[in-house]
Amino acid sequence: MEKIVVKDDEQIELSIVDGDLEAHDGAIINVSSKVDKLVINGNLISKGDVEIYGSLEVEEIIHKNGYLEITGDVLAKRIRIRNGGRGGSKLIVGGNLTAEETAVDGGVEVEKDFKCPKVEIMGSCAVYGNTDVETYDVSGSAKHELNLNATDVEISGSFKVGEDAIIKNDLEISGSAKIGGTLDCPEVEVGGSFSCTNLITNSTDVSGSARTTTAQVGSKLDVSGSYKCEESIIAAKVSVSGSCNVGDESKIEKLSVSGSAKAGDSSKFVDIKTSGSLGLGKDTIAENINVSGSCSSSGFLKLSEKLQVSGSLTGDEIEAEEISVSGNLRCEIAKADLIKISRDSRVRGKLFGGTVIIGDGARVEDITADVVELGKNVRAGVVEAGTIDADPSAKYTKG
Repeated sequence: MEKIVVKDDEQIELSIVDGDLEAHDGAIINVSSKVDKLVINGNLISKGDVEIYGSLEVEEIIHKNGYLEITGDVLAKRIRIRNGGRGGSKLIVGGNLTAEETAVDGGVEVEKDFKCPKVEIMGSCAVYGNTDVETYDVSGSAKHELNLNATDVEISGSFKVGEDAIIKNDLEISGSAKIGGTLDCPEVEVGGSFSCTNLITNSTDVSGSARTTTAQVGSKLDVSGSYKCEESIIAAKVSVSGSCNVGDESKIEKLSVSGSAKAGDSSKFVDIKTSGSLGLGKDTIAENINVSGSCSSSGFLKLSEKLQVSGSLTGDEIEAEEISVSGNLRCEIAKADLIKISRDSRVRGKLFGGTVIIGDGARVEDITADVVELGKNVRAGVVEAGTIDADPSAKYTKG
């Protein structure tokens, strides 16, 4: 088998190499116009800045200490790019890159599609076509203009996909992640901010802020910053340390928010717990709501179990098994089997219940119930009840 050596700054034209091709710094290799590609029946061994004009088929590419630029397509079994101590190394492919294994100390840039089962890059990667990989490990940033299909992805820097990212197992990003289309991945962990159009996942953990247009979460979504879902989210559990805003027709079993939360119309929940304000759209349905701040709803709010607010509660019509308010309540109608208004609270609107308990010093309007208890210095409107247990200091009109 022959071996062809292209010296420093030498320019040569080739169509086939029956052995290895060795190229040195400044070498320029032109693929003959008589063939579709340069076939090397051996390895390409290059050093420094080397340019190949045309497409290439080779057993293995071994390059170090500079830029290797190939303007056409590349088909190889293995690619190894190493730094040799004189700055960074980079592989630049003007067409499609197809390989069985790629290991790069430096950068990779592919103008069209990139297909390779095993990819390890100790630098940055940019692909302007579609990417099809299995194990994908990048120590720097990764940018993909179109779609990405993978099995496992680990990126130490930022991660960007222009269209869809379909990942079979895990996605782990130390920096920020931005997906222009759908992200379909069972397990997602992002160290910085995160955004995508449609999230399909079992479990996603974001250390920064997160934003989606829609989302389907099988187990949990944990966000350390703020989270916004512009349209609907369907999830078993959503936990947000900052503010949370979800769109119309969202369905969340358990929503826990340390800051403020807002949900669109016709949303459904099992449990909501928030330490800040809670805003609910029209026709919200839930089992339990616990708010340590203000809670407001528009339209009809229905709970099958308990609504507890330590702050203010406002709405049009509210119905629950139990309503407990420590603060202010303002609504047209509030109905529950048990209504408890804490001491010194203020209520504007009519209360309907099985049992209504008004704490000391509270101010309420009309009450209709089976049993009503009025504490010391309570001021009430018209009270209609089968049983009224009122402190002598309470003032009301018996209906």
